[in-house]
Amino acid sequence: MTALIGEVTKRLPDRWLVGTLLPGLVWLTVFGIAVRQGHAHPFSPQVVTDTAKAIGTLVRDRPTEALAWGGFAVGGAVLASTIARGLGGAVRSLWWGRWRGPLAWVARLVTRLRKRRAKRVLDKAGTRLPERYLPALPTWIGDRLRLVDARVDAQYGLVLALIWPRLWHRLDAETRAVVAHARGRLDLAATLVGWGVLYLALAWAWWPSAVIAVGLAVVGARRGRLAAEVFGGAVESTVDLGVLGLAEALGHKVEHALTPSVADAINDQLHKGATPQVIAGPVVIPQQVPRTADEDTT
Repeated sequence: MTALIGEVTKRLPDRWLVGTLLPGLVWLTVFGIAVRQGHAHPFSPQVVTDTAKAIGTLVRDRPTEALAWGGFAVGGAVLASTIARGLGGAVRSLWWGRWRGPLAWVARLVTRLRKRRAKRVLDKAGTRLPERYLPALPTWIGDRLRLVDARVDAQYGLVLALIWPRLWHRLDAETRAVVAHARGRLDLAATLVGWGVLYLALAWAWWPSAVIAVGLAVVGARRGRLAAEVFGGAVESTVDLGVLGLAEALGHKVEHALTPSVADAINDQLHKGATPQVIAGPVVIPQQVPRTADEDTT
């Protein structure tokens, strides 16, 4: 049986093993500890010792049954990882600032407070910013990604949602990898917060899991802010370095900089006669970056 497990492990992709199976098995382990420990004796080592002995006896004396339980454990781990990713997707939606339903009015209130605070800070510093650069979403991450679109429009007069897919096809593999890696870090941070929600669900049986949940949420949120800054900078830098070449590839003569007339012509060319209302609105930049085949998206 040991040889069989070793052979199966060899054939598992490393990223799937580390990014999906291992976190799920850790959560299942904590789940087992939570159920057996309870609130009365949350740190009793005897429970863990007895469980480990029982598993060892099962593997030694009844290997077929142990293999079956191992299969259930793998399935449970994959299911837990899938749920964590789904929760991570919900976290990303909140980070982007597109709050809907009952949260819409909360989003408007938080946005007003963030905008008012930003104006106070600017007034104290004696500086001013264009209205489009002030907070317009309830979250810092959402505004950071929105600013990429705002800055591209302010500098070049181009709609990022239109030029990015074309620009992506002109990038070399190294630049694509940099942008995709930055996006991947953002996804990983959101998934980490999703794991925090799963660990929080165990607090009903074992209160220390709430501490784990808070730790994961704090680390995930900090990583998310850093990843959003890096990703936004990567996309913006890619546009800065490639926009002139893209304009020429689209058949427009450009010498040193885009003129407003050329920018308008490019926007008109790329939206192919669509009305401005069709392409207007906030652009969710992360959803427009294609993934590379080998990107770690766990």
